[in-house]
Amino acid sequence: MKIFTLIIVAFFNMNSCSSEKASQVGKQYIEKITFQNWVGGVKGAGGGTILNIILLKSLPSNMELVKIHFQEREASITKLNDLSYQSSIRRFDNMDETVHMPTIKTGLKDNQAKIFFKIDGKENFLIIDDVKEIPMIMYPSAKPRNN
Repeated sequence: MKIFTLIIVAFFNMNSCSSEKASQVGKQYIEKITFQNWVGGVKGAGGGTILNIILLKSLPSNMELVKIHFQEREASITKLNDLSYQSSIRRFDNMDETVHMPTIKTGLKDNQAKIFFKIDGKENFLIIDDVKEIPMIMYPSAKPRNN
C-alpha cells in the first residue's frame, strides 16, 4: 500500500512540475498586455474591450495562443503578426437598450489576465498580473446631415 501511495504522489508531483514548466515557457514570450475599452457613438454600436498582447519573440511552431480570460469574460486570440496578438471582448450591445453580455467566474483581479496556450497540442495557462489600461476609445456619433 505504501508503494502505491508513493507512486500516486510521484505522479502528481511530475504533473505539477510539468504545468509549472509550461507556465515558465509561456512567460518567456509575453512582453506585455494592454487593454483599451471602447464605446460606439451611435445606437447599435455597443462597447467592449480590446486586449493587445505583445511578445518578446515569435512563438515556436509547436506553440499557439488559444484564448484569454479577462475581467470575468472569455475571448479567442487572433494573431496580427509574429509579435502581436489581439483579443476583442464585447461588453454590451445597445441596439435597443444596453444589454450586457454574459460573464464567467474567473477569480481574477481586474488587472489580471489568464492566457491559455497549447504546446504540442497540450493546453496550459499563464496568469499575467499587470495588464495595463490605455485610454478609452470613444467612437464619434453619426455625421450631421446637411439640411
